[in-house]
Amino acid sequence: METKSTTRVLTLMDSVGLSQVKFAEKCGIRPSNFNRALKSEKGISSQYLLRIAHAFNVNFEWLRNGIGEMFAEEKAIGKAQFAAFNQMLDANSSPVSQNVISGDNYQGTQTINATEGKIAALEQKIEAQTQLLAEKDKLIARQEQEIEFLRGLVSKQQ
Repeated sequence: METKSTTRVLTLMDSVGLSQVKFAEKCGIRPSNFNRALKSEKGISSQYLLRIAHAFNVNFEWLRNGIGEMFAEEKAIGKAQFAAFNQMLDANSSPVSQNVISGDNYQGTQTINATEGKIAALEQKIEAQTQLLAEKDKLIARQEQEIEFLRGLVSKQQ
């Protein structure tokens, strides 16, 4: 039975053009375990979804719940920095800058992409923890209301 999160993972696999084995390896998941997760009736675990989101800079909420866009959104500051960097490189015709402009600096690009993926994953974790804290605050407020209600009942009986 294919769950909705499994369907989204398969969509991502198709989008990035990797085999199941290569996809799993890029996520740091054993291919045999990944295969079992894809076939599981329970669906893919949140831990695996986090690894996938991190490895491909994918929006975790999209993977898990189908909320938002597939790929994590770019930040405005990132776009501004990239534009400024491009202007600086355009002004400089050194071989190093030409390599960066032409994409010959593959390792540097991979490092930047990996860092951006880690930042996106951390931002998603912070957002999830913020939501959990908000829920905890709501529960505490409800419990305080119940305590006050019970105190009122006790004082009426005395």
